[in-house]
Amino acid sequence: MVSPKQHLRSTLIVFFCLAQLKLLVLLASCLQLQLSSAALVDPLFIRVPTGSIKPTGWALDQANVQASGLAGHLRDFDSYVNGSIWVEGGSIEYSEMHESAPYWFNGMVALAFQLQDARLIGQVQTFLDWTLDNQQDDGWLGPEPFVDDAPEPRLVWPRYLLLLGLVQYAEADANQTERIVDAMHKFVTAVHDIFANNTQGDPSLGFQYDYQYVRWEEMLYSLQWLYDNYPRGKFIFYCQESQLIETMQLVRNAGFSWKDDWFTTDIFPKTAPALANLTMQTHGVNTGEALKSEALAYRFTSDPSDIDSTWERIDLIYTYHGRESGTFAADEHIAGLDPSRGTELCAIVEQIFSLATVYGILGNNSIADRVEKLAYNALPAGIFYDWWLNQVWAQDMDPFPWVNNGPNSNVFGFEPNYPCCTVNHPAAYPKFWMHNFFTRQNSSSESLVHALFGPSLYTGTLAGDNVVTVAVDTLYPFSTTLDYTISASKSFDFHIRVPGWAQTNLSTISIAGSEPISLKPDSLNLHTVNVPPGVTKLQLYLDAQIQVIPRYNGSVAITRGPLNYALEVTFNKTSAPGLRSQQALSDAETLFPNAPASFFTTTDNHTLDNTLLPTSEWRLGIDPTTINFVDRTQTTTVLPQYIWAPDSQPVSMTVSACQIEWGLINGTAAPPPAGPNACIGDKFEAKLVPFAAARLRLGEIPLMA
Repeated sequence: MVSPKQHLRSTLIVFFCLAQLKLLVLLASCLQLQLSSAALVDPLFIRVPTGSIKPTGWALDQANVQASGLAGHLRDFDSYVNGSIWVEGGSIEYSEMHESAPYWFNGMVALAFQLQDARLIGQVQTFLDWTLDNQQDDGWLGPEPFVDDAPEPRLVWPRYLLLLGLVQYAEADANQTERIVDAMHKFVTAVHDIFANNTQGDPSLGFQYDYQYVRWEEMLYSLQWLYDNYPRGKFIFYCQESQLIETMQLVRNAGFSWKDDWFTTDIFPKTAPALANLTMQTHGVNTGEALKSEALAYRFTSDPSDIDSTWERIDLIYTYHGRESGTFAADEHIAGLDPSRGTELCAIVEQIFSLATVYGILGNNSIADRVEKLAYNALPAGIFYDWWLNQVWAQDMDPFPWVNNGPNSNVFGFEPNYPCCTVNHPAAYPKFWMHNFFTRQNSSSESLVHALFGPSLYTGTLAGDNVVTVAVDTLYPFSTTLDYTISASKSFDFHIRVPGWAQTNLSTISIAGSEPISLKPDSLNLHTVNVPPGVTKLQLYLDAQIQVIPRYNGSVAITRGPLNYALEVTFNKTSAPGLRSQQALSDAETLFPNAPASFFTTTDNHTLDNTLLPTSEWRLGIDPTTINFVDRTQTTTVLPQYIWAPDSQPVSMTVSACQIEWGLINGTAAPPPAGPNACIGDKFEAKLVPFAAARLRLGEIPLMA
């Protein structure tokens, strides 16, 4: 008979053996993961943490305008945000995408901490607390499918947006970092299992899974942030680093191949697709997000063809669909070169983030130039200057909506055509400011890169406990002079990006009041200054020349530095209560019939829709040889609060113009008539203003005889 003591001993031995076996299985699993993955390729530049860059000067005014405008009040009254199923007691979303509150969170975190706005920080923290406090045991974040035991698989797509917001929050608030990172790692394990078991759903299950299928790169961004900053792979049995990389591989492999099946010379459409040919791939927002997909993939593939694909897609989209305002045309789908076609605001938001990400990884100077063009032209052109109203798409002329867009798309309003731009537009400027500075790792030191220009303040600590602040005082992009005040506890290299349009001998830098010297950009288009300990002052002058750029059908676009200029068309404004998207309301009522009736009102009583109709002659041609630049920046110290309002900018141009013959198509402006065009009226002096300052505009202008 076995004694109790012997029985206990035998039980402990069995338990120990089972534990050892379990550990061996886990070790084998980790080893398999490690053999199937390799370390990530380092990005060329590293984005500095959210909150370490703050807008100043006119950019600070702009940030406050946004916080006081529609973006800063969505959590207060927009039912798709304050009543979202993502928040406590919520009961609605505008579609099966479940994306409205995650979009809002992704856009609002950076702005809240850039401004240190207590009200906004409170709103994003409430969202954070509810989301993390209700994380499920298996790691899942956010609401489950519509009903219990739903046949549809869990939808990962809106969590891509949630993770982007969590990344920013973890950087901006050290008190929340560990908690957020814990939740993200736990969630990644759930996502890994979903994709490893091929239970993520496919496009046949509904459009929400189709969007997930083409937007996989958004997930890669957050996975790589975790790997770079909090990999938690110190011990082999934890093996989190390898799981992160394998999850990247799984997510990419399960998604659409933008590289092989779209962005190739043979496949990619060179003209605007017809209504019958619209797909997820022609969709402008999907395209804007996909610009970065292979740059992110390159970090774990080390495949040079991923870099080649990045450059090829950028060349294709902007050659065949591009605008001098920085964007490509996509209203809502890619739209060719006819300037009567516009761009959905969401697509502009995504281009800014994607291209800034591409620049950080690969460092191409023209990419950074385009990010600035987007931020200072296309973006503010699509939002009313008080930041309360947005257009679904903004364009170079004022046409009736095209293809699959409804007649409300071109109204400045609350939810013109669809709510996605209402909840996504807040991300654009905060993410632009987030990328103003990068760090660069050298063999024995860390340097700072000023990549995207504008008034700002950087505060951070470089390697070796080098505490650095860089204050940039400038009216840029209206002025191309930037004054730097740099404080450092130790010496470091400060790199200033030299834009492609400024690479002349007339672009100079003065150090500590010394005689200006010509900039000497290196192979990365960076001019380097070795900054000593203490306080150093620099003055940068970037030479900007007027450029007359041939455009569609013989028309021209006018640029100077980062600004695109346009002929302003005066208008009559008609206001009405903010009309809500009828498509979204119909879908929401079907999906969430038990939501409060107040969530389904057809208008919003906090906003107005503004319809702008021209009151001045728009059928104009110009003689670009007569352009004269009017510069008041030398006598301007403070810019107006609403910097994108008419006549608020200290720069403009004059040009000789006249009325020409110019017809209509479908009740809207035809493509610009090929010139030179005979005048049918007297010549007069017209005014060219920054593109975004003109609510109605001619951005691609015919030539007059």
